[in-house]
Amino acid sequence: MLGIVAGPAAVAGLRANDLIVRINNDDVDTARAYAIIGAALPGDRLVLEVIRDNEPMTMTMTVDSIEHWLPPSNFPSAVPFTATGLSEPPVPLVQTMPKILGVAPQVEPIITRIDGMFVDLARDDTGYHKLPLIRAAMLDPTGMNRWRNDLAETLRPFELERGAVVDVMCDTLALVCLGHAQPSTSDPVSLQQFANAISDANNQVRTLFHSASIDRGLAHADLHYLMRTTAADRTLIGQPEAHRGIHAMQLTMRVDLAVLLDTARRIVTNTAQLPEISGANRQPPAELAGIVEGSIVDYIKIDDSYAVIGGAEANRYDMNKLYAVIDAGGNDSYQWGDAVSLETQTIIDLDGDDTYRAKAGGPGAGWLGVAVLIDRAGNDQYSSKLGGCGAGVLGFGFLFDDSGNDTYRCAAWSSGSAIYGGGALVDQGEQTDVYASQVFSQAVGGPRGMGILIDAGGGDVYRANGAARSAYNTPGSFMAFSQGVGVGIRPYDFGGVGVLLDFGGDDRYDGGEFAQGGGYLWGVGILRDESGNDLYYGDRYAQGFAAHQAFGMLTDISGDDIYWAKSAATQGAAWDQSIAVLFDAEGDDVYRAHSLSQGAAAQQSHALLHDVAGDDWYWSSARDTQGAAGGNNYHFLAEDPIYSLGVLLDERGEDRYSTGVDNGETLLRRRANSKNGRGVAGLVVDLP
Repeated sequence: MLGIVAGPAAVAGLRANDLIVRINNDDVDTARAYAIIGAALPGDRLVLEVIRDNEPMTMTMTVDSIEHWLPPSNFPSAVPFTATGLSEPPVPLVQTMPKILGVAPQVEPIITRIDGMFVDLARDDTGYHKLPLIRAAMLDPTGMNRWRNDLAETLRPFELERGAVVDVMCDTLALVCLGHAQPSTSDPVSLQQFANAISDANNQVRTLFHSASIDRGLAHADLHYLMRTTAADRTLIGQPEAHRGIHAMQLTMRVDLAVLLDTARRIVTNTAQLPEISGANRQPPAELAGIVEGSIVDYIKIDDSYAVIGGAEANRYDMNKLYAVIDAGGNDSYQWGDAVSLETQTIIDLDGDDTYRAKAGGPGAGWLGVAVLIDRAGNDQYSSKLGGCGAGVLGFGFLFDDSGNDTYRCAAWSSGSAIYGGGALVDQGEQTDVYASQVFSQAVGGPRGMGILIDAGGGDVYRANGAARSAYNTPGSFMAFSQGVGVGIRPYDFGGVGVLLDFGGDDRYDGGEFAQGGGYLWGVGILRDESGNDLYYGDRYAQGFAAHQAFGMLTDISGDDIYWAKSAATQGAAWDQSIAVLFDAEGDDVYRAHSLSQGAAAQQSHALLHDVAGDDWYWSSARDTQGAAGGNNYHFLAEDPIYSLGVLLDERGEDRYSTGVDNGETLLRRRANSKNGRGVAGLVVDLP
């Protein structure tokens, strides 16, 4: 056995490197084993006699139908290339690099050939959840600059209409939406009208899942397993219950996300028309005992639960049992357990230093439904262990915090993250905020997901560096997949889109492996910091990275910044038919990295570190860096060679390089007689 992804053999306990010697008492070689398995029917039991590490053992495998085990990556694209509306012919990569070709024209044939490879990848229609945006990135990488800038203007927090986030998700996820969000009004409504809108939205969610023959409770449990397992090990390979995760992925192909996003639009619009908070405070009635503690102004039943208007004192709310809370003030406490999430949930807290705590499914988390949380004032504390703090899980979740020094301690698949849906965390205050996570958090788009994290300003801290164990079992390192990352679950499903936008302040980004503007397995990840003297600290694959047919970009518009990477493949680093960019517009910057970094590519990829202005210092402990190209053995064909292109472009300033490049020098790092094109096209261009 060379390897096992998932299936009855894995369930039976078979592992890579096992030697099968008998099946049902029949001695077998490879051909005989295939014949016996091929003749079996679903439900048949096969007794395998196996040698593992020189020890004999016996295990029983129950044959199953392959349809039960096929993940979305095996199906044709839901949005085929011909339906994406992408321009034909595509914009050739060679036309977007005039500054490079002007000083190094000899790399033009290499660029042209790798451009053709990316066009072929973009046109490939394998993968049910493949998004048009990753195809667009491969057809026109420079166009991603425009997309990023347009997105930043649309989502600029100081003028942000909350419904604009819904519209962005609709367009990015390539959904046929039922209507874009309309500008909201602030005219008051009655509590009954407010409740009616929620009831209608609840019914829309129930009807959607009923028509897809999906039990929300069972789907909730399988999605919980999928996220919990990937948060620990990034994949399902080798997991005894892998079928649960595959089953959850298969369910997503039956759900029309456009309907759920329309529900989200309804809920967001409903939050702008609040009932008047008037009347004397009173104790909750008997039917709310244990659900609400403190004083309330009013309440109303919605379906089989309630909406509550809380008074200005400190209250406690059990959010597993409330469809809506409008709270006038006070230092309130909102709590979620790990029960199946309600179809929709709405929270509007007008004032106070509030605490939001969840085991899973909150705060502001839409699991198989929609959730919207708006906190207008106060220094607030948010925490969630799984899928919270503005998260979407086969649904859409939104967390808007309008002001205050806030702390978000949200561990996994949280803080503006999504898997099969959309999640947004929007902090519109310009105070200092703390974002502390572990893995798959802080603007992460999992399969068919878009994760958004927006911070208006302030000296913020972003940390996603522990305690998920290293993807490479490296002591002292931790897996992150955080801070503007689009990520797939390899090899089961392709990635989505993660976007982190910070609009000001001296910020610190502390990330583990796979962090800070990156794409993984057909994902797109963007981190854009608009101003401030920022510190970026990362581990392997960080600071503008991409791996496995993906696109990643880190952009810093201004400030004297420090980029510090602990390990390899960082600071504009691409691996395996991918495109990665680190773009710094201005400032005196310091880059510190290790191998395959600072504009380095391998396995038929393209990487760029582009620094426009400033006196910069590039340091690395390795030689294969600062405009470097690694090996290409993954897909190399001697009769039709495709090489990797790694470029470091520095336009202005007095610069220093640890690899010996002089200021104002152009250097083509070109190795001769390389059997797989290793080192053929690495380029440093320092313009005076």
